[in-house]
Amino acid sequence: MVMAGVLLDMAISLDGLICGPGGADGGLYDWYFDPSDVSRPVVDELVATTGAIIIGRGAFGTGEDAGGWDDTPYDVPHFVVTHRPPRAVPGRAVEFVFVPDGVPAAIELARQAAGDRYATIGGGADIARQCLAERLVDEVQLHVVPVLLGDGVPLFDRSGPGWRLTKTRVVDAPNVTHLRYRVEPSQR
Repeated sequence: MVMAGVLLDMAISLDGLICGPGGADGGLYDWYFDPSDVSRPVVDELVATTGAIIIGRGAFGTGEDAGGWDDTPYDVPHFVVTHRPPRAVPGRAVEFVFVPDGVPAAIELARQAAGDRYATIGGGADIARQCLAERLVDEVQLHVVPVLLGDGVPLFDRSGPGWRLTKTRVVDAPNVTHLRYRVEPSQR
């Protein structure tokens, strides 16, 4: 059986933030929810090639607070890294698996569930940074939005190990630039 690769996929501001003060997205996902003709294939590919999603408890809570997950295009298992699993809620549109054993365990479960598609890290800077620090990421896809948030949550932790990435794709859309990189094997 082919094991899934691990893709870190995040929208980011020009100043390296994934959200502004108080968790405001600052328009970082406007391109996703109303994609241009140039961004539509990037969105479609992401949905089609994602076999499982890894998120943190905060990202899960944000989705729950926003009215749930009923309209997500990702009909795949979502693995939530948390030390505080919530009570089971029957009838959700997607499957949530709460993983109290940490990021490596969540990545392994997601890779198994994803089959030959990606286990995609989709939310929470803390989870993304842990995956990077543990060298669990095979590819990085950043959607760089031309805004400067000034303050907020940075994606990259400057105290972690250095990485060498090879650019594999650039898609320049009107309101976002989609960048894709392969993590060099010596960096994993």
